[in-house]
Formats: sequence, C-alpha cells, structure tokens
Amino acid sequence: MYISKILLNVTIPLVRSDLASPGRIKSTLKKVVNSSRFIYRIENVPLDKNAYQQPIVLVSENKPDMAASGKPSGFFSAVETYEYRIPVRQGMVYRFFLKANPSAKIFFFNSDILERELQIKWLESESVSNGFQLLDCNVTQDGYITCSEDRIKFLSAIFEGSFKITDEDKFTKMLHNGIGRGKEYGLGLVSVESYGCKNRNIAEEMKNSPEFSCN
Repeated sequence: MYISKILLNVTIPLVRSDLASPGRIKSTLKKVVNSSRFIYRIENVPLDKNAYQQPIVLVSENKPDMAASGKPSGFFSAVETYEYRIPVRQGMVYRFFLKANPSAKIFFFNSDILERELQIKWLESESVSNGFQLLDCNVTQDGYITCSEDRIKFLSAIFEGSFKITDEDKFTKMLHNGIGRGKEYGLGLVSVESYGCKNRNIAEEMKNSPEFSCN
C-alpha cells in the first residue's frame, strides 16, 4: 500500500471543475491508481493561505501514476508518495483525524446520524471491528458531500482525538480500507500521528524513521 500527498492547482479551471464534482475527482484518482483499491480525503484548508493549492491525501494499493490521469501539465502541482508502513502494535496510542459519514442502518435503509453525542457513539461502535479503543474524541460538522451524477448525498463529520490499538490486523486493515460509507467520495480515510510529531499525515515521520522517532 502507498500513501500520497497530492497538490492540485486550483487556479486551473479544469481542477476547479473536478473538485466541484465528487464523481469527477473520483474518476481522476481511479485512473491515477490504475483502478486499484483506494481511499482519499480532500483536506479542508483556506486556499488563499495555501498558495491556491488543494491538498488531497490518498491511500492506494498501486503506486499513483499522474500521467495515467490524462490531465494536462500543471493539473498536479506536486506529489509525495511513500510506502504505507507504520508501526502497528497492540497497546500503541495514536492521535487520529477522520472525515467520515456517521450513519446507521434502520429498516434496511442507511440514515445519517446528526447529533454530536451519537456521532461519537457511532465511532465507538466501529472500534471493535477496526481494532482500536477510542480514548478521547471531538467531532465537528462538515456539511454534506453530494454528487448529482451518482445521486448520492453523505453527511460529513470530522473526528479528532486519540485511540489505542487493540487488534493489529484489524487496525492495519482499517488504515488501508477506511471506516464507514462514502469512501469513493472522500470519506473514511483515517490519518494517524504519534505524540510529539507535527505532521498529521505522517509523511515526514515515515520518511525519517520507521519507528516515528520525533525530536
């Protein structure tokens, strides 16, 4: 598996067009990873303070190939890719960041969970199957992700806090596959960082030390 940080130049009209449609950005990323399994997250950043570069975090089975997207030069401003191998041991504690769709199936239909306390309960309910114990959590509302072409609408919420690994295999699978619904539309990717490190998406940690030793 690979983890990548991709920057899109939003001064280019085609980039803005793709970002305006979850269906189009999904199609672009699918080409980049040669139709292999992937999850991603479009980061919430003030673009005017980020040189009008839109960051995307991508976790994929295949190493991304930007040329395969068919996009013109300049569409991708920069790409950093690393093998996604982080320490996963039972009892380890990580900070986490997650943009996800808290929902429950009621009478065979998925229903969004709107209340903050119930959204945290939803994440707690996901913990056993995903190999972690939730230690603390804060949640903020992130609106809806809609795609008229695919006729989808997902409530998005941002979860931040810390958790402890309880099952190594399940936890690793979660890092690769994400949590919840809407993974094809930028939801479900779990980012982790060790305490004392400043890079939420761990690229620098992975580059500098396989054990995330931070100074």
